[in-house]
Amino acid sequence: MNSLISQLKKKEADISVFLDLIDDYMSLYDIKKKLKADIKKRGVAYESTSASGKATITKQNQSVKDLVAVNKQMLMILDKLGLTTDKTIKDDDDDKL
Repeated sequence: MNSLISQLKKKEADISVFLDLIDDYMSLYDIKKKLKADIKKRGVAYESTSASGKATITKQNQSVKDLVAVNKQMLMILDKLGLTTDKTIKDDDDDKL
């Protein structure tokens, strides 16, 4: 989060509406981690009992579709903020790595 805010500051774009978008981005990041954990745990498809309780069925894990949507939204936020790899501004500390 700090690196995103730092990038906005260097672009002199650290205004409340953009800082709010970074907060949204970080919330989506947390959701993304949970979706990935669910996919790792249950897989892209999982077995479940049917509503009648009489049969076992295979269901597609909704987290897969949700992960794609979350990633897309995160990329859109970065795009709207103008934060891309080709426009990254290095900190002086980055040169020391």
